[in-house]
Amino acid sequence: MPMHIVTADNVRRLASDTTALPADVTPKGPKAVILDVALRLFAEKGYAGASIRDIAQACSLKPASIYAHYASKEQLLAQLMNIGHEEHFKMVQEAVVDAEPEPIEQLKAYVAGHVRFHAEFPMLAVLVNHELHALSAEEVVTALKLREQATDLLMHILKRGQTLGAFDNSHDHWLAGAAIGAMGIRVAHWYSEHHEKSVDEIVATYQTFACRLVAQGNN
Repeated sequence: MPMHIVTADNVRRLASDTTALPADVTPKGPKAVILDVALRLFAEKGYAGASIRDIAQACSLKPASIYAHYASKEQLLAQLMNIGHEEHFKMVQEAVVDAEPEPIEQLKAYVAGHVRFHAEFPMLAVLVNHELHALSAEEVVTALKLREQATDLLMHILKRGQTLGAFDNSHDHWLAGAAIGAMGIRVAHWYSEHHEKSVDEIVATYQTFACRLVAQGNN
């Protein structure tokens, strides 16, 4: 991957400049337009750095028009958070369900779903991974439950692999899961549709990394 010189003019939180949301769960009409713009601004500037006025201006609307569809800026973020966590869990869960039962195959399947989510929905992934703290205790419940389910699925695969002797048992399975999860999270920051490698190539490479991390005798 070519290295880029970072300056004050081009520094960004992520390389992609294309918004993407799962089509089957995204609202239609004006809500979709507002959600798309909010996603871009929250991902690029951070939740605190984008106001309702900024979102309205980018939509060519008045701020009052935003409130006709969303009660608050937090409600916008909450919907994006729920969509993102739901899609991530769906992708890793479906990948694992479709995989062979051997722990190594289930781990590779999980990594495929995890990395693919971060590559295909980079702005949504950046939001999911970095702005959860901005939600109130009431609004964060759904996202936290989905995040816990995704984490539990990975931990189950790793612990089962250790129990069956398929994975190195000398490492803490939680730390292994944290390392595997963190690798995938970073994909959202540097991957874009212009990258020289395809998503499939990146997925295959990350599967290799994950398998090496849990391999027997990897001390």
